[in-house]
Amino acid sequence: MSTTRKVTLRKDGGADLGSAERINFITGNNIILAIALDAANKEFDVTITAEAGLPPAWLDQFFPAVDPDTYKGAYATVTMTDGVDIPIYQTFMIPKDIATITRAVVIIIPNASGDLYWSCVTNFGRVCDDEDYQTHGDAIALNAIAVTVDEIECIDISDALTVAVGGDLVGLHFVRAAENVLDTIGDTVHYIGVLIEGDS
Repeated sequence: MSTTRKVTLRKDGGADLGSAERINFITGNNIILAIALDAANKEFDVTITAEAGLPPAWLDQFFPAVDPDTYKGAYATVTMTDGVDIPIYQTFMIPKDIATITRAVVIIIPNASGDLYWSCVTNFGRVCDDEDYQTHGDAIALNAIAVTVDEIECIDISDALTVAVGGDLVGLHFVRAAENVLDTIGDTVHYIGVLIEGDS
């Protein structure tokens, strides 16, 4: 007759935590496990340490609007007035810890509800790497998005950064085409900045 042997687990030499047929060690981000057999005490010693030089990555990064000319509440903003095509230019560096961009948005607050008619163009590439600034670029054609008065709205510009990665310098040209009849807000829209989210 065969008998299944079980392993008893304890922490830091303290009281037994229980017994099972095996133990599965699972490493988290930036964790090192050192496992060694302690034959004299008939046990395995497991040492857990944080990997040096790799702090948790900041995978969400907000870039405020450049040269704000007004405010909405306590937010510094760039004004996109009604009836005029307003171009906004912004430059920012994607954090190096981001390997894949999962979402990129322009953040606005409209003074009225309606459809915002907008487009954007990007250039992006490595800095100090002999790369022409026009090597990479994307664009999103003019299109409308419904927005609500005084809500903090997110306009998805991920399609303008399809192959961008951490460490790329991005130039963004965002336009509110308020001269077009498809822009139906009829009031000022406040440009807040850009939010980048990603995975390491």
